[in-house]
Amino acid sequence: MTGVLVPLIVFASITAWVLGPKWLKMWHEQKLRELELMRAPPQLPPGNLDAEKKQLEDRLRTLETIVCSVDYELNAKLNRLASRQLLLGPAPAKETFGSAPTIASNPPPPHPSFTTGHLLAGRFLLDRRLGEGGMGAVWLARDEKLGELVAVKVIRDALIADPNAIERFKREVSAARRVHHHNVVRLHDLGEENGLLFLSMEFVDGENVADRIHRRGPLPFAEVRQLALQLCDGLEAAHAAGVIHRDLKPANVLLSNGGPVKIIDFGVAKLAQLEGMTATNLILGTPEYMAPEQIRGAAIDARTDLYAVGMILHEAIVGRTPFKGDSPIAVGFAACTQVVPPLSTARADVPDAWDAFVRRALAKEPAERFASAAEMRASLPA
Repeated sequence: MTGVLVPLIVFASITAWVLGPKWLKMWHEQKLRELELMRAPPQLPPGNLDAEKKQLEDRLRTLETIVCSVDYELNAKLNRLASRQLLLGPAPAKETFGSAPTIASNPPPPHPSFTTGHLLAGRFLLDRRLGEGGMGAVWLARDEKLGELVAVKVIRDALIADPNAIERFKREVSAARRVHHHNVVRLHDLGEENGLLFLSMEFVDGENVADRIHRRGPLPFAEVRQLALQLCDGLEAAHAAGVIHRDLKPANVLLSNGGPVKIIDFGVAKLAQLEGMTATNLILGTPEYMAPEQIRGAAIDARTDLYAVGMILHEAIVGRTPFKGDSPIAVGFAACTQVVPPLSTARADVPDAWDAFVRRALAKEPAERFASAAEMRASLPA
């Protein structure tokens, strides 16, 4: 028995010594292949790969939207705080125990008291306040130099403390003054008093579209069509001059008594770009009327204004905008991710042609909207 076992043990030892490393290597390679298969994504058909790619791109855009919306809301808060600080003036100097209070050698001039009868910059006699917006107060005034009534907008933005911002704003106003069209309010001049900027412009006696909708609710389609026609005409002239509005909304569209529709605040929205205070240079506008690319802080063009026209028409037809939220973040996120529901869900008598027209204007991607104000005008439902 021993004579049989010994050769077997020797044979097994030699076999293990010769083949063992090879078997071990084969086992190791097999395990590595199994691990690679576990880590590697399954091979999908081309269609599934395209769907997965689109899903990842959508997630990335959503993440960008969240970041930009947070940036938007933070900038708005910084802007309000900075504006409040400008109104309050510089903080008092800190005193140490036993020391005399420090007095600034060159204290800033006091802000003017804007009341009826105030003569702004020695020229504009303020009559009454017409309204208040995010950029400042608008007054009816008499231009003592020209002897006519004008509207004066006093800019209260925090950026007036930045000389570079003032220069940028002057360039924007200069560009906006090149727009000559009966559907665009004419800017007259840019002035300054005690560190505050103001704009004098054509005075329009009437109400804005926001007030009209609030007072009457959804508008008749004939009235909506006239509104759309004149908005397209005014924007076509502005875009031809190289001017993008950036903050078109119902409050910035005036309905004159017996006269044409007037677009206001061209060039003013640019002042709200908080360079140096934001990572994305996001332009502050009104979230409900901002196109997705504007919310994300991406490049904008004429189609961004046409998106705003679509949103104005949506509100004029059904009485409200389609995207709501408890904060600018929620509104911006909805505008970038949610589909505009059919207008007939909010107003039963909306014709299919108007529904298709407005929903095309509100397409998420600029390439899917009207290419120009002229094309938008030509596509208006009868």
